[in-house]
Amino acid sequence: MAGIKTYIIAGILGLITTASFGQMTSGRIVYERKTNLKKLFKDNDRVKRFLSEDVKSKIENFELLFDDSLSAFKPIEGDEVEQGFMRFLTSHNTVYRNTSKNEKILILDMWGTTTYVKDSITDRQWKVTDSKRKIAGYLCRKAMWEMNDSTRIYAWFSTDLVPSIGPEGFGGLPGTILGLANEEGSIIYFAKEVQLMKPNAPALNFDTKGKEIFTTESLKKTLQEKMGQWLKEGDLEGMFSWL
Repeated sequence: MAGIKTYIIAGILGLITTASFGQMTSGRIVYERKTNLKKLFKDNDRVKRFLSEDVKSKIENFELLFDDSLSAFKPIEGDEVEQGFMRFLTSHNTVYRNTSKNEKILILDMWGTTTYVKDSITDRQWKVTDSKRKIAGYLCRKAMWEMNDSTRIYAWFSTDLVPSIGPEGFGGLPGTILGLANEEGSIIYFAKEVQLMKPNAPALNFDTKGKEIFTTESLKKTLQEKMGQWLKEGDLEGMFSWL
């Protein structure tokens, strides 16, 4: 009888482990983003002159709430909201995704102005490699996306987390992205906490009623018309490639 009880307990524990670790379809992930400002703005003389050794990098936190079809990626504000010029050197966007509808809603913090975008989810052609590493306790495989002829984005995803989502607007892999970095290492996301939970519906949805809504292309066109004299070639491509 004791042996049977042991097997039953072991089986239950196995099911719990599989459900909470192997087949996670809802939860909360906390990411830490490290931005190397020296690398990010190495070709931008307008910004470089403001950067000293004391302000060469920034560390910020974000959360990703998700279930099997909805997700919400949001910045986690610190106790003191950063003010002035330094705040605008990095993005603080919120991204809602509905994978069942192939739809995303972006809430962009554009130089202090909140802008809303509704569009289809970006389709990226990933190349999955055999390279692996552990992030936040999960074994992840490395994938690569060629953003353009000179820039590659690397992602580390875990199939233990089922939804095809990740930081910012990234997804499209057979699992959840727990690590993300551009090739030069100026922007790096790594998950530092993964929590099994069921987010409530309001946290995963955003009502666009009463908002001025752009598509990605219409916003690019508007920015080009209004700010073309200040935008360098490739600024818009770099801004929207992460969304």
